[in-house]
Amino acid sequence: MIRTVIALPYELARLPLALLDTALSSTLGETSGPRVAVDRVLGVSDKVAGAVLFNRGIATRGADRIQRSEKLASATRLEQEAAARRQQAHETAVEGSRQAAQQRSTAQKTAASGLKEADAAEAKGKQEAEAKATRTRSAKKAAATKRAASRKDTVAQGKARADSAAEATKKAAQREAKSELDQARATKQAAAKKRADANRLADLTEAKKQDRQQG
Repeated sequence: MIRTVIALPYELARLPLALLDTALSSTLGETSGPRVAVDRVLGVSDKVAGAVLFNRGIATRGADRIQRSEKLASATRLEQEAAARRQQAHETAVEGSRQAAQQRSTAQKTAASGLKEADAAEAKGKQEAEAKATRTRSAKKAAATKRAASRKDTVAQGKARADSAAEATKKAAQREAKSELDQARATKQAAAKKRADANRLADLTEAKKQDRQQG
């Protein structure tokens, strides 16, 4: 009874802040900045007042409120990190697809240019061979055809290497995006667990409050 009388002035002094906390809880989310700030101020005030007044109930109420506000702040931070990871994963996937498309386009242009050069070389070889004597025409033509075939093979190999590099880049980007999405998912799950812990702590605090009021 004496402790209750001693604590009464403090309870009256904290009443405006408690009313503000109630008003914010009905208009803002429990993880909003103002709501968490007021919640923490109340918790610290209760904890200090409980220690000064030797009132264990007030001190416990303050400690519970501080713990709950810390869990909510942690859950909010984890949710923000999860959202950032999801955005980064999306940007990584988009960039990987863009690079793969650019490499594929470059390879196609290179292949087309190489084939044109090979065709021009083959035609020139044929013209030179036909201009020579009959005895040397066959050898000249064979040599030109061989050079053209070699150039075509080189172009084809270059295109194959470029396509392989583009595909490898795309797969690497997909793997990285998947890894970041997995991390974002894990972070979100951790945030949900933090929130659940905070809610359970709030329920426990409310139950303790009701027990004290009934007692």
